[in-house]
Amino acid sequence: MKLFGPNALLTEHAQWIMQENIAQLEMLLEGDFDINAVMHVTQHVDVPPVILALAENKLKVLEWLLAHQVQLNHPEHPAIVIAASNCKSKTVQLLLDAGADVNIRDRVGKTALHAALYGKKYDTIPLLLANGYNKAKDGKALRQAVFNRLYPAIQILLDAGFDVNFHQPDMVFPYNPSAVCVAAQNNDFSTVKLLVAHGADVSLKDNYGERAFNAAVAVKNEEMIAFIRALEPAQWHNEEQRLTDLKSYKMPEALIQLLRSENRRITIPDNDNLQFLEFHSILDVKEVNWKKHKFLDLVAVTDNYSAEGFLVWYPKKKCLAYADYEHETFTEICTVKEFLQDPGTQINKIFL
Repeated sequence: MKLFGPNALLTEHAQWIMQENIAQLEMLLEGDFDINAVMHVTQHVDVPPVILALAENKLKVLEWLLAHQVQLNHPEHPAIVIAASNCKSKTVQLLLDAGADVNIRDRVGKTALHAALYGKKYDTIPLLLANGYNKAKDGKALRQAVFNRLYPAIQILLDAGFDVNFHQPDMVFPYNPSAVCVAAQNNDFSTVKLLVAHGADVSLKDNYGERAFNAAVAVKNEEMIAFIRALEPAQWHNEEQRLTDLKSYKMPEALIQLLRSENRRITIPDNDNLQFLEFHSILDVKEVNWKKHKFLDLVAVTDNYSAEGFLVWYPKKKCLAYADYEHETFTEICTVKEFLQDPGTQINKIFL
């Protein structure tokens, strides 16, 4: 982690830390210099001295600060979070031995473990766990490791017993997918199998109704599709049973026929916004409860836009609609009959 660029103008105090000028720092300490206070590093960077020392791996300065009992658990600048992403594990252990709180979070909620994942400091992860890191309160770490394909970390976290089925929202994953769903979205079949071997539940759905099977279908990985299908209830993959399960949505016959057909692609020639969209099969449509709306997500792929929520069946109004997850809006569009008669005109309503 770098706090500033190579051409940054450092303050005098910051220069002495960067030069590891302990004699000059001792002279400062005899005056009114507070080793725990936030100091000016550059015109735009203000951090406590210990954070600068850790960010730049100035270990002589760190040892000097520890000898003077520097505060390590600053509520906005916790030392161990910086060290975990930037320093060797022996430096992290040094901080822990000096009283650093292994479970402290920085101002945005990042823990030392999250920082170690970010910095790919795999030796630091077992160290944090051995020193009391509370894995029970951290469901995000495994999902983060899976998303970023941090394979050594995934194995460490699974062996340590992290919750393989955590699926709560956070800033990165507001739609709360499980780790196995993220792995399937990544087309990472080996990690899917590893997670399943450790108890991952492939039936868990995210806020948009997607489970690992839907993700496997989206990336067209036939081997992964077959693997996940074998773990799910057989009736989920039976068309007649699926129709029975979806009966409450009261889809018109024309829509049912489209979803059951082999050719589900709708071509929209001479349209500035969209050239085609392809519907899910009846087996793959997703049931969604979002912002007090209950609907079926119908579209598998479009040529220019995300298919998620692009066209949904809204049973309450017996119409097709557009669920804009990013901007949190829901727009009713038309009946199925109107769409099939003139898909281009109806699709253009989305872009008004």
